Amino acid sequence: MVEDIFSVDGRVCLVTGASSGLGAHFAELLAGCGARVAGASRTAPADANGLVRHFVCDIRDVDSVVASVDAVERELGPVDVLVNAAGVARFERAEALDEEDFTELFNVNVAGTVRVTREVVKRMQAARRGGSIIHVTSVLASKTMSGLSAYGGTKAALEQMTRSQASEWARHGIRVNALAPGWFPTTMTQDYLDRGIDSVLRSRIPMRRLGKPDDLDGALLLLASDASRYMTGSVLTVDGGFTAGI
Repeated sequence: MVEDIFSVDGRVCLVTGASSGLGAHFAELLAGCGARVAGASRTAPADANGLVRHFVCDIRDVDSVVASVDAVERELGPVDVLVNAAGVARFERAEALDEEDFTELFNVNVAGTVRVTREVVKRMQAARRGGSIIHVTSVLASKTMSGLSAYGGTKAALEQMTRSQASEWARHGIRVNALAPGWFPTTMTQDYLDRGIDSVLRSRIPMRRLGKPDDLDGALLLLASDASRYMTGSVLTVDGGFTAGI
């Protein structure tokens, strides 16, 4: 019975940023649990999982987003679960971050997420069917670290949008929650970790280790399944105690 509550079997799941990092892990996890999964990213993954159907999508471009969601619906059916895992990071002190990089951060992490979410939710509403939206944010939405002020700002914006969207769309049966990972070694974070921050972070995490992708499995399945049917507007943090302090 517990397994049934957490089941995503047969659901159509769209995961952005699925070519690498946590997005790729989430897509593979959902597919392995029986979901029909569409991965959307600007480039196809180097080691594609045969269970995940990949679509080329640039979330910076509205036409690309619309075309990709159209293609997902044609091949897999209407989207039940959207996981917004696409994102970029820039590791630079606040005074040194140039205008182009600053704009790109917000265009991808915030506006890009809005573009995909808006397109999926519009179709959910038109079909009078509910669904689950999961925004992948970060502990840096509330915890500060040098060189990450703009990135943290994008994630803070996403968490506020999570609450606002949840309030607006609840009457349509659409739930909106955020998953906030702590420090996980990925292609996006590795540059920052390689600067010697790895050991510093471990000392600040009460569990004394960085996260592994499968540490997020339970949280993601909770938000994607009926196990969270009365959750909306929540931010679920998985960080080994990082935000709790030492």
